[in-house]
Amino acid sequence: MITLYQSEWCFYSHRVRQVLTELGLNFMAVNVPAAREDRAELLAISGQDTAPVLTDGDKIYTDSDKIIDYLRATYPAPEDADEHAAMGAWRAAMMVSLAPRAALARLRELLEEKGFIILAQIKGPKINDRLPKEYAILQVTVPVAAVKSLSVDPLAPAAIMFPIAVIPTEDGKSVIASADPVGQVWLYGELELRNVQAAVKKRLAELFEEI
Repeated sequence: MITLYQSEWCFYSHRVRQVLTELGLNFMAVNVPAAREDRAELLAISGQDTAPVLTDGDKIYTDSDKIIDYLRATYPAPEDADEHAAMGAWRAAMMVSLAPRAALARLRELLEEKGFIILAQIKGPKINDRLPKEYAILQVTVPVAAVKSLSVDPLAPAAIMFPIAVIPTEDGKSVIASADPVGQVWLYGELELRNVQAAVKKRLAELFEEI
C-alpha cells in the first residue's frame, strides 16, 4: 500500500497527489500536524519533519521530485493519464499562426465579444527589459463574476481577475496562454466560489475555440 504523508495546503504534496491521480494509483493519505515539532511519526519514518513523504512497502522517498520520478518509473501510465494531467494543469495555451500584434488584436476583439473587460495591458519591457517587446499580458475580468466572487469571499482577490499572455515565437507566430480561473481559487476550498469561476472558465474555453 502506498502511503503519502502530506498536507492539503502543501504545494509539494499537491504535485505528488496529481501524479498519483494520473497513474490511477490508490493510496492512503496521512495528514501531518501543522507544527513541525508535533511530527514525531513523520520524523521516525523518514528522518525529516517536512512533507511530503511517500512510502511504498519498505521504500521511503522524501522529496517531491524523487517521489514523482519513482512513481513514473515504477508504475505504467493508464490510458487517461494525459487527460488527468491536462485537467490539473490550471492553465490553457494554444499556438496561433498570427504574428503577436495581430494575435493581440484578435484576442482583444474576442474578449470584448465574450463579455470580458481588459483592466490592464502590459508590454514585456515594462515588466523586465529581457522580455521581448512583442510580449504582452492582459489582466482581464468578467464584472458580474467578480461581484459574485466578492459576495462569496471578499478576501479572495485571485477571483477578481486573471492574466492572459500573448507570447511571440521564434518563427513569427504566437502562443496565447491563460491562467485557469478555477485553478486560481481551488485552494480557497469554497464550492460556490469555484462554481462562479467555472462559468468564467467555460466562457474562456469558448474564446479559445474561436481564436
